Amino acid sequence: MGLGPSTKMTTLHHYNCPVTQTLMKDDELELCGIIVNGVSEGFDDKVYSAVRTGEIAEAVRADGAIVAIDGWGNHHIDFVNIIEQLGLKKIPAIGLSYIGLQGRLVCTNNYVDTIIDFNKNESGYESCIVGDNNLTGFDAMKAVALLKNKMKKWNKKEADKLGREFTIRKLTLKNYRINEAKIGDKTSISKSILTVGNNITEVIVNREPKIKEMRIQIIKPREHHFFVNSNLDFMPIACKMLGKAGEGETAVLSGITAMLTGVEGESGFQPSNIGSSEGYLDYQVKYNQAGTPKSDDFILHIDIIFEKGEGRTAKGIQAAHRAADYVLEEIRNNMISMPDTPYTREEFNDVVKPGRKKVILVKITSGLGNMYDTSIFPDQPGGYIGSRLLMSTKNTPVIISPCQCMDGVIHSLL
Repeated sequence: MGLGPSTKMTTLHHYNCPVTQTLMKDDELELCGIIVNGVSEGFDDKVYSAVRTGEIAEAVRADGAIVAIDGWGNHHIDFVNIIEQLGLKKIPAIGLSYIGLQGRLVCTNNYVDTIIDFNKNESGYESCIVGDNNLTGFDAMKAVALLKNKMKKWNKKEADKLGREFTIRKLTLKNYRINEAKIGDKTSISKSILTVGNNITEVIVNREPKIKEMRIQIIKPREHHFFVNSNLDFMPIACKMLGKAGEGETAVLSGITAMLTGVEGESGFQPSNIGSSEGYLDYQVKYNQAGTPKSDDFILHIDIIFEKGEGRTAKGIQAAHRAADYVLEEIRNNMISMPDTPYTREEFNDVVKPGRKKVILVKITSGLGNMYDTSIFPDQPGGYIGSRLLMSTKNTPVIISPCQCMDGVIHSLL
């Protein structure tokens, strides 16, 4: 038990996080941070991470919390422990999790009294469709409304006098629309047309001994009725233009999403945690979710053929994500200057709201390695290269700003 294709939160999901966006837009609340907490294997480590999470929430003076997880079964031990530690600190919490019929809690405590089940499948069971049981904007709105009510019951009040709001961090996303994408001799972006060079795969494979072959193709909107290997991730194509992660300016290509898939060449093994998602693309992905492409997006498909046995090792999966990031880096090098491609601006602000109730978001993410790990703070938004694996940090909780979340500092190795 752990994480299946339908519940997993891809890199794209964290980049478009519905809970973060809903909390940032709420005038009555101050989102004072996001705690990224990796799932641990041993019980003692689970408790350690939960205790640290409660201490961080208390240190930032949180009045309430939303706790979201994409795993279930044994991973609910982390979920339940964190909610308990928050409650012991007198911080009421609302949980967001897949439950359905398959993911019912394996343990509980007196503080676990409000959970929003984001099961969407009529059967109540996990499926092998990516995005099928994903957390949505509507789930986020319900969580915020319930948390406001719960904080009121716990006697969490606003100050009698509200102070003047001020912005401590500002992130501007410049969304450059891609109207056409194709494979060509050289990577370039011009007049809303993206060309991805076909000469980079051999160089990348030579760098990565765990990868036997790498294939790149452009999938046109709605032309999805063909077989693909198991999904490893969906990612935005974004490039930092000015400032550090979570501030300044970031260029993003809209109208196109990167998709990473993989299979072992010799055995045919499809990488997965508790269920692989290979099959016809139009059946195996639920489009228009926070973590999946829009139905009218182009898809940059990066398909990895692993050497024997490497599709089931942590190093092999890491190599696949690194290889995909090399491809995206070729594109980013051409995003530095796009004078003939129009864009729209989207702004996110970290705002201090003196007197308003403070809320913390806890993201319980993968942290066990192999097909269940997460990395943070990559060199580029939504990327992998330069990031730190949660498993290598023993899943010690890390706090990030809301703008850092919207700037792609969380990468899923799924």
